[in-house]
Amino acid sequence: MWRTFGQEGAIERLSRSVAEGTPHHAYLFLGPEHVGKKTLAIDLACALNCEDAKPPCGTCRACTRILEEKHADIHTVAMDNSAASAEADADDDSRKRRTRVATEQIADLQHAASLPPYEGRWKVLLIEHADHMSAEAANRLLKTLEEPPPHVVWMLLAESEERMLETVVSRCQRVDVRPLPVLDLERHLVEAHQVPDDRARLIARISRGRTGWALTAITDGSLLTERASQVESAIQLPAMTYTARFDRSREMEAQFKRDRSAVVETLEQWTMWWRDLLLVKSGSADSMVNADYDSDIREQAQRLTLEQIRDYIGRLSQAKQDLEANVLPRLVFDSLLYTMPRIARLAGEAAPLTVVPSGENGA
Repeated sequence: MWRTFGQEGAIERLSRSVAEGTPHHAYLFLGPEHVGKKTLAIDLACALNCEDAKPPCGTCRACTRILEEKHADIHTVAMDNSAASAEADADDDSRKRRTRVATEQIADLQHAASLPPYEGRWKVLLIEHADHMSAEAANRLLKTLEEPPPHVVWMLLAESEERMLETVVSRCQRVDVRPLPVLDLERHLVEAHQVPDDRARLIARISRGRTGWALTAITDGSLLTERASQVESAIQLPAMTYTARFDRSREMEAQFKRDRSAVVETLEQWTMWWRDLLLVKSGSADSMVNADYDSDIREQAQRLTLEQIRDYIGRLSQAKQDLEANVLPRLVFDSLLYTMPRIARLAGEAAPLTVVPSGENGA
């Protein structure tokens, strides 16, 4: 059976192509990080090679070996998803090294594609973070997509088709993998995975409907720990001096070079936090995502104006767009943290806090 939940339209289309023996030679699975793209792609790989009459069964020898990542005909590589983020600061040697590695990865897959399947019916070549391929690697891949060998299926996983070579996208069959409605995901966690109601509600909300993230969070406490750290930073940053904010900006810049997706996830969590502030300020607190931080949200919302909250949500959105456009990360983070409304304690006062206009020097 297909392990993927909530993508019935895509599953129906893929199942039909498997049953008819006419899979496309290349698929592009598009959707946000941790939404379940790889799970769906691996499900398709199982279906193509399954030995059961109703593929994918998940239990035959072929399915088992694929799920255990031991099948000789399933090849997976991941493009460096930090490469684009560091491009502006990288020296020529670093850029050449990343380009060489990516091109070599594609060359290895092309060699695998040139050989007939060894233990299954279809050879599957899967590329994670395909939207971070270098131009050289993408052009090399394009040559294979233009003249696909028989019994080979390429699967490209990406968050943004805008970052990809248009000619590569046009030669793939697009499969959109979308986040689920939060209530549907919450119900699935309770019914299919026996997650307690309160915990399922929290995970479904903070996952933003991304099934992969939610299912991982059930067993991997590090995701919730990291989310707690991101929320704590959202709580603390408005009270920080500008000197401390710039220090935090440098930390984010360094992290962005190592792991672009981790910083993007932080910005998404901050956006959810500021939207919760907006909901509380607008009298719609029941819809907040970070309900486990109810008192912190209400306290912070009380000390900010509606205009400040709306303005900063816009700045967060602009920062994510700028990073997508490869604006220098240091400038993006400096601007984002400097313009965050500042909430500072009055001298000699334990509480309450007061809002300091963003133009005043708080260093």
